[in-house]
Amino acid sequence: MGRTIIPIGPYHPLQEEPEFFTLTVEGETVVDIDMRMGYNHRGIEKLSEMKTFENSTFVVERICGICCTSQPFAYTRAVEDIFPMEVTMRAKYIRTIIAEGERIHSHLLWLGLAGHFLGYNTVYMWAWKLREEILDVMEILSGNRNAYAMFKPGGVRRDIKSEDIPICLKKIDSILPTLDMLKKAVLDDPVLHARLKGVGVMSYKEAIDFSALGPTSRASGVARDVRKDSPYGAYQEMEWDMIVTRNGDVFDKAVVRILESFESAKILKYCLNNIPDGEIDAKIKDIPPGEGISLESNTLVIFNSVSMLISFPCLRKS
Repeated sequence: MGRTIIPIGPYHPLQEEPEFFTLTVEGETVVDIDMRMGYNHRGIEKLSEMKTFENSTFVVERICGICCTSQPFAYTRAVEDIFPMEVTMRAKYIRTIIAEGERIHSHLLWLGLAGHFLGYNTVYMWAWKLREEILDVMEILSGNRNAYAMFKPGGVRRDIKSEDIPICLKKIDSILPTLDMLKKAVLDDPVLHARLKGVGVMSYKEAIDFSALGPTSRASGVARDVRKDSPYGAYQEMEWDMIVTRNGDVFDKAVVRILESFESAKILKYCLNNIPDGEIDAKIKDIPPGEGISLESNTLVIFNSVSMLISFPCLRKS
């Protein structure tokens, strides 16, 4: 069978960043790949040197249009690490609510795109229809469906109204039956099994060697989640399960994301039902000289208050 060269990128609707892949295929089997990365540099770190520690929050929030909570969550905690301070429990609960709402919509976006590019548009349409319900919740809580502008050093910018909580809880409950249907559609479908099992396998050792993070590493058997290993926000206030599978293939990566969505719904409901009273902002006025470090989800941030330099060692493409 002859070989075919298939170029993908550098700009492609499935890719989050401008990346160029040259695939060599024999039939439907990829036998070789050449990758070229880093086509764009958005200057996030340089821009932050010219802004205040407050304004930089909005800059780092725009590193990713989908996971726009991970970066400001890590950044604000790096700022807060410079001097002893305690963010109020109410602010921690609100931060956790925003983070887990985003986790659900991000996982559903991933699942929908995966279905679409597999030619399984039923999964695509159901996943994105379900995602709209979560985006409605995020709009009620923050005023925005993406780029929520909720985080600030010392707490959060906007409180959650008590009258909005029952509405959000009702919406979260309403998505669970459809999410369960999606779970069964993926776990039980023989076509998806044939297309995804044994494909794109990353072993446990490779996940460690390549410093894989999040659902990608947990699908390879790496039982590591910074929300449990180094708890922050309100994660230590409740019981929830870390989802880990063993095969490291594309099928397990989908399974981890689907099952994590149920855990995120559990966390959301707990936080909304048990959010404590109190202030939402410690009202930081000045940051003393120093350097703070924070790790949140898949984001490591180092912040220097003298140079206003922000460094993202895990996000070199930004």
